[in-house]
Amino acid sequence: MNRNHSISGSRSGQGLIESCIVVALVCLIFFSVFQLSQLFAAQEVLNYAAGRGARARTVGFNHFMVEKTIRVGAIPNAGRLVNPVHSGGPSGQYAIESARIPLYLGGENDGQLRAILDYDAWETIIFGASFSLGDGTLRQDIEQEVSLTNNPFHRAFYASDTITLKGECTLDEHYTLYLDEAGW
Repeated sequence: MNRNHSISGSRSGQGLIESCIVVALVCLIFFSVFQLSQLFAAQEVLNYAAGRGARARTVGFNHFMVEKTIRVGAIPNAGRLVNPVHSGGPSGQYAIESARIPLYLGGENDGQLRAILDYDAWETIIFGASFSLGDGTLRQDIEQEVSLTNNPFHRAFYASDTITLKGECTLDEHYTLYLDEAGW
Protein backbone atom coordinates (compact mmCIF):
# COMPACT_ATOMS: atom_id res chain seq x y z
CA MET A 1 0.00 0.00 0.00
CA ASN A 2 1.21 3.46 -0.86
CA ARG A 3 1.88 5.56 2.21
CA ASN A 4 0.69 8.84 0.53
CA HIS A 5 -2.65 7.28 -0.34
CA SER A 6 -3.19 6.27 3.31
CA ILE A 7 -2.41 9.80 4.55
CA SER A 8 -4.80 11.48 2.07
CA GLY A 9 -7.57 9.03 3.00
CA SER A 10 -7.25 9.86 6.70
CA ARG A 11 -7.26 13.59 5.90
CA SER A 12 -10.52 13.32 3.98
CA GLY A 13 -12.00 11.43 6.95
CA GLN A 14 -10.75 14.18 9.25
CA GLY A 15 -12.40 16.80 7.01
CA LEU A 16 -15.68 14.90 7.14
CA ILE A 17 -15.60 14.75 10.94
CA GLU A 18 -14.70 18.47 11.20
CA SER A 19 -17.55 19.32 8.82
CA CYS A 20 -20.02 17.34 10.93
CA ILE A 21 -18.89 19.15 14.07
CA VAL A 22 -19.22 22.54 12.37
CA VAL A 23 -22.69 21.68 11.00
CA ALA A 24 -23.81 20.55 14.46
CA LEU A 25 -22.56 23.78 16.05
CA VAL A 26 -24.21 25.92 13.36
CA CYS A 27 -27.51 24.05 13.92
CA LEU A 28 -27.20 24.55 17.67
CA ILE A 29 -26.66 28.28 17.19
CA PHE A 30 -29.49 28.55 14.64
CA PHE A 31 -31.99 26.74 16.86
CA SER A 32 -30.98 28.75 19.93
CA VAL A 33 -31.45 32.04 18.07
CA PHE A 34 -34.80 30.77 16.78
CA GLN A 35 -35.88 29.79 20.31
CA LEU A 36 -34.80 33.15 21.73
CA SER A 37 -36.77 34.99 19.05
CA GLN A 38 -39.86 32.90 19.88
CA LEU A 39 -39.46 33.63 23.59
CA PHE A 40 -39.00 37.34 22.89
CA ALA A 41 -42.19 37.37 20.79
CA ALA A 42 -44.08 35.45 23.51
CA GLN A 43 -42.89 37.96 26.11
CA GLU A 44 -44.09 40.87 23.99
CA VAL A 45 -47.50 39.22 23.57
CA LEU A 46 -47.78 38.79 27.34
CA ASN A 47 -46.87 42.44 27.93
CA TYR A 48 -49.49 43.43 25.34
CA ALA A 49 -52.13 41.21 26.98
CA ALA A 50 -51.29 42.67 30.40
CA GLY A 51 -51.65 46.14 28.88
CA ARG A 52 -55.09 45.27 27.52
CA GLY A 53 -56.11 43.92 30.93
CA ALA A 54 -54.81 47.00 32.72
CA ARG A 55 -56.62 49.24 30.25
CA ALA A 56 -59.86 47.31 30.74
CA ARG A 57 -59.56 47.72 34.50
CA THR A 58 -58.69 51.43 34.36
CA VAL A 59 -61.90 52.16 32.49
CA GLY A 60 -63.94 50.26 35.07
CA PHE A 61 -64.50 46.75 33.68
CA ASN A 62 -65.10 43.98 36.21
CA HIS A 63 -62.67 41.11 36.86
CA PHE A 64 -64.43 38.72 34.45
CA MET A 65 -64.19 41.20 31.59
CA VAL A 66 -60.53 41.92 32.39
CA GLU A 67 -59.75 38.18 32.17
CA LYS A 68 -61.53 37.87 28.82
CA THR A 69 -59.64 40.89 27.50
CA ILE A 70 -56.31 39.41 28.60
CA ARG A 71 -57.10 36.10 26.92
CA VAL A 72 -57.97 37.80 23.66
CA GLY A 73 -54.75 39.82 23.88
CA ALA A 74 -52.79 36.60 24.39
CA ILE A 75 -54.22 34.75 21.36
CA PRO A 76 -50.81 34.66 19.58
CA ASN A 77 -49.46 32.65 22.56
CA ALA A 78 -52.59 30.51 22.84
CA GLY A 79 -51.52 27.63 20.62
CA ARG A 80 -53.80 25.65 18.34
CA LEU A 81 -57.44 26.70 17.91
CA VAL A 82 -59.50 23.94 19.53
CA ASN A 83 -63.00 25.36 19.20
CA PRO A 84 -64.42 25.97 16.68
CA VAL A 85 -62.59 23.29 14.72
CA HIS A 86 -61.47 24.43 11.30
CA SER A 87 -59.51 22.80 8.51
CA GLY A 88 -58.48 25.92 6.62
CA GLY A 89 -55.16 27.71 6.78
CA PRO A 90 -54.22 30.84 8.69
CA SER A 91 -56.60 33.03 6.69
CA GLY A 92 -59.52 30.77 7.64
CA GLN A 93 -58.52 30.89 11.30
CA TYR A 94 -58.26 34.69 11.14
CA ALA A 95 -61.79 34.89 9.71
CA ILE A 96 -63.12 32.66 12.51
CA GLU A 97 -61.31 34.64 15.20
CA SER A 98 -62.48 37.97 13.79
CA ALA A 99 -66.08 36.81 13.92
CA ARG A 100 -65.87 35.10 17.31
CA ILE A 101 -63.80 37.55 19.40
CA PRO A 102 -66.71 40.02 19.84
CA LEU A 103 -68.97 37.09 20.83
CA TYR A 104 -66.31 35.89 23.28
CA LEU A 105 -65.97 39.31 24.87
CA GLY A 106 -69.76 39.51 25.14
CA GLY A 107 -70.04 36.11 26.87
CA GLU A 108 -71.79 36.31 30.22
CA ASN A 109 -70.24 33.31 32.02
CA ASP A 110 -67.33 30.88 31.82
CA GLY A 111 -69.58 28.09 30.54
CA GLN A 112 -70.33 30.01 27.34
CA LEU A 113 -66.76 31.01 26.56
CA ARG A 114 -65.26 27.61 25.60
CA ALA A 115 -68.10 27.03 23.15
CA ILE A 116 -67.36 30.35 21.46
CA LEU A 117 -63.56 30.31 21.29
CA ASP A 118 -60.96 28.02 22.85
CA TYR A 119 -57.23 27.34 22.40
CA ASP A 120 -54.82 24.66 23.60
CA ALA A 121 -52.63 26.91 25.73
CA TRP A 122 -55.17 29.28 27.28
CA GLU A 123 -55.00 27.20 30.46
CA THR A 124 -51.30 28.07 30.79
CA ILE A 125 -52.08 31.77 31.22
CA ILE A 126 -52.24 32.72 34.90
CA PHE A 127 -53.99 35.98 35.66
CA GLY A 128 -52.55 38.16 38.37
CA ALA A 129 -54.98 40.54 39.98
CA SER A 130 -55.14 44.13 38.85
CA PHE A 131 -53.99 46.15 41.81
CA SER A 132 -53.58 49.81 42.59
CA LEU A 133 -50.09 50.95 43.49
CA GLY A 134 -51.52 53.79 45.61
CA ASP A 135 -50.01 56.59 43.55
CA GLY A 136 -52.81 56.82 41.00
CA THR A 137 -51.50 53.92 38.92
CA LEU A 138 -52.76 50.41 38.38
CA ARG A 139 -50.65 47.34 37.64
CA GLN A 140 -51.66 44.15 35.84
CA ASP A 141 -49.46 41.02 35.97
CA ILE A 142 -49.87 37.77 34.05
CA GLU A 143 -47.76 34.64 33.66
CA GLN A 144 -47.62 31.86 31.11
CA GLU A 145 -45.83 28.54 30.94
CA VAL A 146 -44.31 28.56 27.44
CA SER A 147 -43.24 25.26 25.86
CA LEU A 148 -39.65 24.91 24.68
CA THR A 149 -40.20 21.62 22.86
CA ASN A 150 -40.32 23.28 19.42
CA ASN A 151 -36.53 23.33 19.59
CA PRO A 152 -34.90 19.88 19.47
CA PHE A 153 -31.80 21.27 21.24
CA HIS A 154 -33.58 23.09 24.08
CA ARG A 155 -32.06 20.72 26.65
CA ALA A 156 -28.60 22.03 25.75
CA PHE A 157 -29.56 25.39 27.28
CA TYR A 158 -32.42 24.76 29.70
CA ALA A 159 -33.24 21.74 31.89
CA SER A 160 -37.04 21.98 31.68
CA ASP A 161 -39.49 21.63 28.81
CA THR A 162 -41.24 24.89 29.77
CA ILE A 163 -40.27 28.32 30.95
CA THR A 164 -42.42 30.81 32.87
CA LEU A 165 -42.71 34.21 31.24
CA LYS A 166 -44.29 37.18 33.01
CA GLY A 167 -46.09 40.07 31.40
CA GLU A 168 -46.80 43.30 33.21
CA CYS A 169 -48.20 46.72 32.57
CA THR A 170 -48.64 49.80 34.73
CA LEU A 171 -51.16 52.49 33.72
CA ASP A 172 -52.72 55.58 35.26
CA GLU A 173 -55.97 54.75 37.02
CA HIS A 174 -58.87 56.61 35.41
CA TYR A 175 -61.96 54.82 36.61
CA THR A 176 -61.91 56.58 39.99
CA LEU A 177 -62.73 59.81 38.19
CA TYR A 178 -66.12 58.56 37.02
CA LEU A 179 -66.93 55.35 38.96
CA ASP A 180 -67.10 54.64 42.65
CA GLU A 181 -65.51 51.56 44.22
CA ALA A 182 -68.93 49.86 44.41
CA GLY A 183 -68.96 49.83 40.59
CA TRP A 184 -66.11 47.32 40.56
